Amino acid sequence: MNGDFKKVAAALVTAGIIGAWSFAATRASSDDIESVRKEIEEVEAEAKERSEKLAHDVKDIKKTIQTEAVAAASFRAQVRTALRIREEP
Repeated sequence: MNGDFKKVAAALVTAGIIGAWSFAATRASSDDIESVRKEIEEVEAEAKERSEKLAHDVKDIKKTIQTEAVAAASFRAQVRTALRIREEP
């Protein structure tokens, strides 16, 4: 009976160690997954922020180009007027 008890005890201890290791590995994986999720959310927020800034910068550039185009057209018109050049249709 003592031999059977040792076999059962060894099996229970082994099962307990494997169970504890499995639980710890699962918890570590869950914590790692949560950490990665948080990091992904931070990266997505930063990307969205950069995208919004770029969109704003593009609007500013387009506005500047339009302003410069109007100024250039006005200047050309003044030059034509000063030189008495008629604009051809």
